[in-house]
Amino acid sequence: MSPTSSRHWDAVVMLVAAFGVGLSAADVGEPHQGPIVQYGTMHEAIAQQQHEGRVSFGEVVKRPHFYGVAALEGLRGEATILDGKVTMTTVDVDGRMQPIEGPASDKQATLLVGAYVSSWSKHAVSQDVGAGEFDSYIADAAGKAGMRTSEPFLFTIEGEFTDVRLHVINGACPMHARLKDVELPKEQQPFASVVPRVKGTLVGVFAKDAVGKLTHPATSTHDHLLFEDPATGKTATGHVERVGLRAGSVVRFPQS
Repeated sequence: MSPTSSRHWDAVVMLVAAFGVGLSAADVGEPHQGPIVQYGTMHEAIAQQQHEGRVSFGEVVKRPHFYGVAALEGLRGEATILDGKVTMTTVDVDGRMQPIEGPASDKQATLLVGAYVSSWSKHAVSQDVGAGEFDSYIADAAGKAGMRTSEPFLFTIEGEFTDVRLHVINGACPMHARLKDVELPKEQQPFASVVPRVKGTLVGVFAKDAVGKLTHPATSTHDHLLFEDPATGKTATGHVERVGLRAGSVVRFPQS
């Protein structure tokens, strides 16, 4: 690598580490997990209502092996990207969860966080994990897997989830509204559900001390769940507010 190229790469890494800087697919290098890719922040999109479209999903998945979580332009739904496949869910006029069908390439995200991950390590969950222990379990398991938990990283989980509370955003964030003790108008009511048990796939970002940038208050993870919508039989996704794990589930971390 030439000195000029080296300086360019160092500058890219510094920008990503500062958060709030979006990278196109062409800017990301070849490690097992590339630098965290982020467009927008939680504070901008939710607290400041700066929820314009910042990047198209088509741009993000031009390059293979992207994993991430996102909120749609206008906060009109949730999106999860699993190995380049984009799943989007919105809320219909009756307040029901509605999977968005058709190509995602022209859809925009106002907030998107993820990374290109080319190789994963797998780790079985040996015993049930309560919802209150989820973040600490991920930190501990990641540390044992050789991850630097002081830096943001992607993870996925496949298996059975317990004590699940999730929502699909609908123009305003219900978690932010509860924090501020604000009642959302009818047209901004989210889809919300509490499910004792559900099988699916979780895509998450672990980030310490990133409240307002990557995570909500009182959490170190930003998680979305992919699962079968019982009403339609189609794959849907939602933002996870609370979740536990059943023993036998499999956690994956970027190969270190």
